[in-house]
Amino acid sequence: MVEESMELFQKRVHQVTGLIERLKEENANLKGQIIKLEDENQSLKEQINNMRVDRDEIKKKIDDAILTFDALNIEDLEEELADEEAIEDKE
Repeated sequence: MVEESMELFQKRVHQVTGLIERLKEENANLKGQIIKLEDENQSLKEQINNMRVDRDEIKKKIDDAILTFDALNIEDLEEELADEEAIEDKE
């Protein structure tokens, strides 16, 4: 009976040892995945920052283009008004 208990105990110790080894391997794999994901996260943060800079540059160019368009449109309107006034003066 004592011998059976001892064998059962040894069997359980062996099972627990195997489980601990598998958990150590899984832990190492998970640590590797975490490192990989942290690197990917950092890369994505850099891409986001670059996209923000690009977006700001594009917004500035659009604003400049709108201002230029508005200025040209005002000049065209002034020319049209001057032409209309000249036509009215001739009449």
